[in-house]
Amino acid sequence: MEFLFNPALSREEWNEFVVRHGGGFLQSYEWIGFQEKAGNTAARIIIKKDGVTVLCANAIRHALPFKKAYWYIPYGPVISKEAQDAKEIANFFIERFARVVGKDTIFLKIEPQEMKAQELFAQRGKQSPAAQPQETVIIDCALSEEKMLSAMKPKTRYNIKVAQRHGVKIVSPDDQTKIDPEIFLSLLSTTAARHRFRTHAEQYYREMLICFLPTEVSVANHACTARLFFAQHNTEVIASALVMFFGTRATYLHGASNDTQKNIMAPYALHWEIMNLAKKAGYREYDMWGVATERSSDETKRKWSGFSRFKLGFGGVVVERPGAFDFPLRPLWYIIYKGGKQVSHIRSWLNVV
Repeated sequence: MEFLFNPALSREEWNEFVVRHGGGFLQSYEWIGFQEKAGNTAARIIIKKDGVTVLCANAIRHALPFKKAYWYIPYGPVISKEAQDAKEIANFFIERFARVVGKDTIFLKIEPQEMKAQELFAQRGKQSPAAQPQETVIIDCALSEEKMLSAMKPKTRYNIKVAQRHGVKIVSPDDQTKIDPEIFLSLLSTTAARHRFRTHAEQYYREMLICFLPTEVSVANHACTARLFFAQHNTEVIASALVMFFGTRATYLHGASNDTQKNIMAPYALHWEIMNLAKKAGYREYDMWGVATERSSDETKRKWSGFSRFKLGFGGVVVERPGAFDFPLRPLWYIIYKGGKQVSHIRSWLNVV
């Protein structure tokens, strides 16, 4: 097998492999470009066997104190569905990747997307806290509108009608020139402060909009793009959503709303319209990107209970992820790192309590 670090592979070739073998937008060619624009060191890796690509992986370097670091693979790597020796490929990937990352790297963190990938990493890796949602709800956009509505909870269907009766208007990407993207950033900041959840720095989101919002009406095949959707009431934007489009899936990545008019139920009409627009554009799934369920940790339930009720109301299927696995390369430093994380968690818990 051949290990290639930052190979000369075109965007079309990379994304075609990722889409064909079930990878998501975090493993798209564009995601690494965005990470680099956001100031992160990142790399694309492929493995070839007999000249054929059998694995693709986006990896992002995260700096740690004392000039140390770890590399993280979000919802990856993507391994060929036709591969008969997936475990051998995964082991080869870990071993060769460990050789090229440098002595400052304490560990590799791999977070697969599919539960079946757990068996490839669980034996050698140490289970660790996931960075991405471990459970999400995915809605089948291939269904008719009637079936999509019937799969929703009655309260959700009712709230969609409430928003429609209030005259909520959804501004689609075709009308983006009418809405300033800065409104999304402002609403996101307000929502984060209201619900006390952390966000990236504002420049991170600005760079995301620059990298993913298309500048032309038509986009290349297999391209990873984003769209902003806005819900208006009496010309005022009161809810917004940033949705990623890649492969056959649309993913609701970030959302925000104005709580002063929450009785209008604008987010319900907003997501119903997004689902229909995704369906018309040929996307088969709408990923709500993270929910808390009975299987979730107590902390996740506490933090996510509110918006999880909202998301689960739209129906769909709850999908589990396997979590993350650490592969220590510097055992002593890894122990020090884990100890520091534990102290930080205890301090955070004490502040909450």
